[in-house]
Formats: sequence, C-alpha cells, structure tokens
Amino acid sequence: MIVTITLRRRAGGARLAAWALLLTCLVAACGCGRGAGGPDRSVAAAGEAAAAQLEEKAATPPPKSDAPANRFTALPRSAAAGVGVPAGPAAAAPGPGATPQKSPSRLEGFVDPLTKRADRVPITLESCLRRALVGNQSIQIARFGPAIAQTGVVEAEALFDPSWFLNNALGRIRRNAGSFLAGATTLVAKQWDFSSGVDTLLPTGGSVSVGQAWTYVDSNSAFFQPNPQYATGLGVALRQPLLRGAGVEVTRSPIVLATLDHTISQADFAARVMTTLLDVEQAYWDLASAQFRVQALAEALAAAQENQRIARRRFEEGKDTRLVLSLANSAVTSRQADLVAARLVLVQTSDRLKRLANDPQLPLKDPAVLEATELPMTEPIRVGREMLQSSMLVAMAHRPQMQQAEAALEQTGLRERVARNALLPQLDLAAGYTLTGLNADTDRALSEQFETRFFDWTVGLELRVPIGNRGPSAAHERSVLERSRALHEREDVRQQILLEVSDAVRNLASAEEAILACRAARQAAEQTLGDQQANVAAGAALVKDLLDSQRDLADAKVREMEAMAAYMVGLAALERAKGTLLEYNHISILDEASEVPPPAGRR
Repeated sequence: MIVTITLRRRAGGARLAAWALLLTCLVAACGCGRGAGGPDRSVAAAGEAAAAQLEEKAATPPPKSDAPANRFTALPRSAAAGVGVPAGPAAAAPGPGATPQKSPSRLEGFVDPLTKRADRVPITLESCLRRALVGNQSIQIARFGPAIAQTGVVEAEALFDPSWFLNNALGRIRRNAGSFLAGATTLVAKQWDFSSGVDTLLPTGGSVSVGQAWTYVDSNSAFFQPNPQYATGLGVALRQPLLRGAGVEVTRSPIVLATLDHTISQADFAARVMTTLLDVEQAYWDLASAQFRVQALAEALAAAQENQRIARRRFEEGKDTRLVLSLANSAVTSRQADLVAARLVLVQTSDRLKRLANDPQLPLKDPAVLEATELPMTEPIRVGREMLQSSMLVAMAHRPQMQQAEAALEQTGLRERVARNALLPQLDLAAGYTLTGLNADTDRALSEQFETRFFDWTVGLELRVPIGNRGPSAAHERSVLERSRALHEREDVRQQILLEVSDAVRNLASAEEAILACRAARQAAEQTLGDQQANVAAGAALVKDLLDSQRDLADAKVREMEAMAAYMVGLAALERAKGTLLEYNHISILDEASEVPPPAGRR
C-alpha cells in the first residue's frame, strides 16, 4: 500500500520504490516476460495500480476540523505568569483556525549524534504553550511590568491619604521689659505649645486641616492674668487655589498618568506573551518539519542501501558494470551525510523549543529529544480580500501596540492641559475658623472653648505672579511638542499594524499556494520514480536517473511538510498581527488584584 502525507500518515514511497526495484530485478534475472512489451506491461500495470491507489487516497477528503477560534480550552491559569483562561468567549472575531492532527511517531531509529542515544519525549503543541506560559523567562520578566506600574498607581492615589500631625515646642523668654506696663523690669516667661490634628488634600487642589492646640504660659509679669494660664483652640483651615493648580483634572493628573502607565505596561506584557507564543509555535512546527525530514531521509537511505545491495549482487554476477555499483555507493554516502545533517538540525530545534518552554521537567541538559506528535492541517483555508479587510479592522481594536499609542497620546494631552494651567498666576483663597478658650486650668479652658462664645476667623486672598514665567512657558511648549510627536507616533503605529496584517494575510495566501504546489510536486515525483523504476527494469534508463528520482521524491515530501508547517505558523502570525493570538489560544491576561486559582498540573 502507498500511503501519502495527504492522509496524515507516515509516507512509505521510498520503501515501496526499493521493493518494486527488487521485484523488477528478480523478474529480469529469471528471464520472465522477455517477450515484446512483457516487462513494460507488468511494470506499467503495477504503476497504474499504484497511481489508482494514490488517486483514491487523494480523493478521500481529510477529517474536517471545527477550526475554533480558541484551540486549547484547558491551558492553565497562572498567577505567577499573569495569564489564564477567560470565563467567557473570545472578545475578538476569530480568524482562520486550525486543529492540528495527531501523528504517529516519526523518529523510528533516530539516534542523537552527540549522545548516541534515542531518548525521546513526545509532546503536543498545547503542552508546549502550557509550559511556556508558566516557565518562559521572557514572560516571567515581562510580568513585572504591570505589577511595577500598579505600584505607581497606588503611590499616586496616596496623595489624597490624610495625615496626622503632632507639634510640640518648649520655650523660655528672658528680655528687658522696655516698659513699666510689662509688670517687671526683666520679663521672664515659660511657654509650651502643643497641637495635633489631621490634614488632607482635596480633589479640587486645595487642602484642609482640623486641629486642636494647647498653649501653656507662666510669666513673672504682674499684669499677666491668669498666671499661669492655658489657652486652647479648635480650628479648621482651608487653602484653595483659584487659578494655578485648581481643578480636579490638575489635582488627579498624577493618578491618571500612572493609570495610563499601567495600561501601557499591560499592553506591553500582552505583546510579549503573544510574541513568545508565536515563537513557541514556530519552534514546534520547525521541530515537526525537522523530524519529518529525518524520517524521509532515513527512508531514502534505506532505499539507496537496497539499491546498493542489488547493484553489488548484479555486479558480482556480471550483469552490471562497476559504474552502476559506484553510483549506488555514492548515493548511499550522500544520503548518510544528508541524514547526519538533518539529525543535527532536529536536535538543535528540540533544544530551542526546550529553551522557550523552560520547563524543569525538560531541562536543556537532558539529552532526550522532543518529538512533535501533531501534523499540520493538510487542507488550507481559502484566503481572500474579505479576510484582509476584516483582519485590519480587528487589529485596530485589539493590537496592544495600538492601545499603547492611544494611552501615550492621552498622557501627552493631559500633560499639555496641566502645563497650560501652570501658566496662570498663583491665586489662593485662605480661610480659617478657631474656637478659643483661656483659663488657669486646662479642663476649664477646654470647656470654655466648646461654649463657642470666643472664636477667631480669617478670610483672605494670596496672589503670586512670577516675573517672566519662563519655566512654565517652556514646560507648556514642550508638552505641545510631545503631543504632536505622539500624534505622529500613533499614525506610524497604525500604518505599521496595517502593513503587518497585510503581510500576514498575503503570506498565508502564499503558503496556501505553496502547499498545493508542493503537493503536486510530490505527486509528480512519486509518478516519476515509478516511471524510472519501470524504465530501469526495462533497460531504457540509467540507474543514476533512478537515484535522482529517489532523492527528488524525498526532497518533495520534505518541502510539502515544510509548506504545511509554514501555513500553520502563518495562521498564528496572522492572529498575532490582529492582536488576537491570546484569544485564538483561549488565553487571557489576568489582573494582579483578581482572585486567581492555583496553576494546573503540567502535562
């Protein structure tokens, strides 16, 4: 039976070619079918049967995939990584999806060129993404950004936290009286001032304080009554800017700026996570392509060794020349060299995937090679102009870079308005009201204070006009320039996003065409190999042509696999260009303050 890659099963074209060549040589050696057209008819019949099987298999439709927007619904939530599974459906319109197919092992007989061991660890794409979300160092480093930015928000909000104050001062006065009305020639007094209260910043930019004050005075003046005495005062004081520094927007600007910084940091974290996931997917499909190449070259080597055995036997029997044997030997050594190089690429790709996953269960020092257990989809989704237009609309709403540019523009706009306010003169309203008490006993002084018969109040305006005002003017001019620059940066980001989406869609369309072309090339290579086997058996072609056909078939199979893997990467790249790669993989960014369940066990 001939099994092609269209059916997502291990191809056996090279092994079939070896058996067909052996059968043909045995028939020729026995002298059977030497009549006119005998060998041609038998080989042609076999070729027609094989072609019929190929057509039958190719006509069989592959299993249909639901192509969900969210491929993996069981990715672990991780408080450490800051990512998890959302409770609801994806927020963005899904793009083309792909459900990879499970594949049997394609590393039979593989040996690590360094350790000479064949240790393998089967792994799925979903498992790789799981491990990367939990262990990838790039994600772990990036997750500190939102946490650090959140502390900035709390720090800015703390400006409105009330403060408790306590003042305590002791003093002694000794000076010449200067007047007989002082009641002593040398005036001596002891004084103790004590006050406590609370003050806070108001959202309007002003400040208010409420406090209780005590003053104790003991003097030698004959006219100081009562002596000693306690003076108390319960007062409230208000200071409110009327021009510069006035208004809720100006006062709360540090909080808004810090919140926007947090938004920018979250968008940067999401962008880094998407970049890492795309790297993981790229590495996974590179691994699948590398191990398929190893398998294809191993099969080509087996076919070349079979050809070498037959050529050596026929040379010893005198039926072939030394040139045929030399060509068979050269083909074997060439296939061996290609296989060694392919094995090296496979091991290096496995290590790169381990590095991205950064799972302690799969350390780089472990010689085991990761083995991809999935094959890419074989039937590409049609790509049209509608996909390009819809993808651009989705990208404008979901790309983290666009969110960062919008937040940065909002920051510059707020800074410009704050700087414009700073151009105004300083005009403050100051007001105060104090209930007072005075007595030789502190308790009576407090009682007198709360009788509200004695009080002080003040209301006033304070004006300060800077001469020249060069500092605020320069700051305002800088803020205007920064806003203009942010406008251009946002437009540049928008155009860059549109370009990336266009490139991703066109690359996907090109990958679709590449799959069809490589599939046709592989089918043509299979047909050519069958024809060359028949021609060599009939003596109408050179053995070198047969060896070239075997090599071309192996290369065609590898190119087809690489084209399908590139298509799968193109799907993920398009989702990243749209900013929906997290939703595509059913991943959400969790707020640090939200309750997060413990991470799920690793697979």
